Amino acid sequence: MGKRGYRTIRLDLPKAKATAAIRASARVADALDEIAEDIGLYHGVRLLQVLEAVYVQGQKDGARRAFEQIDANVQAAKAAIPHRSVGRPRQKRRS
Repeated sequence: MGKRGYRTIRLDLPKAKATAAIRASARVADALDEIAEDIGLYHGVRLLQVLEAVYVQGQKDGARRAFEQIDANVQAAKAAIPHRSVGRPRQKRRS
């Protein structure tokens, strides 16, 4: 067994042009180390592609949630602030 507690695993993601810092528990970090020891070049590249796809999708999901939260707060602010058009009030039509 390796170190105890959370560890940071850094993955270089060439397609995303980023380095992902993954905070993982000791159990998950040990599992990744174990997989990395017994994996060949082909399967290592395939694993990196899968991890990169998960990373990119996580970024998209996080951005989507952030924009949804912003939109909801803007709508709440619009509803909370009384506003009317400037100028004279419109006259009521007689039927």
